[in-house]
Amino acid sequence: MNPSRKGDETEAVILGALMRLGLSVSVPFGDSDRYDMVVDDGDDCYRVQCKTGSWVNGAVRFKLYSSTVGTDGRVDTDYTADEIDAYAVHSREMEQVYWVPIADTGSGEMRLRVNDPHPKAPRSRINWAAEYEVSHQFR
Repeated sequence: MNPSRKGDETEAVILGALMRLGLSVSVPFGDSDRYDMVVDDGDDCYRVQCKTGSWVNGAVRFKLYSSTVGTDGRVDTDYTADEIDAYAVHSREMEQVYWVPIADTGSGEMRLRVNDPHPKAPRSRINWAAEYEVSHQFR
């Protein structure tokens, strides 16, 4: 599946999950904004970047940047708190949508751990996927 189609499907799944929670979702016209949708929970509005998660060693991994190809080759650009408020991540493998505030992220990529890590892996920096399930963020 081409990347554009995959992104469109991810956005559709996320939009449906957010609407099932009773949230209002607006999609900007065109694709010149750094966010994919605006989510209104009745009190606040959030600029949301949608991401497709990939399954890697018991965790859902997603990129914290966008990639474009220009005359100088591929350019990766991190998202900032001035541009978005949260990532909404869809995992096909888990059939789940996750809500990750940008304040909880760093740069490069993030992993949401589903399965227990290797026994010798450090546990201090684990982001447990269950804590980011979208249904837990909006009650």
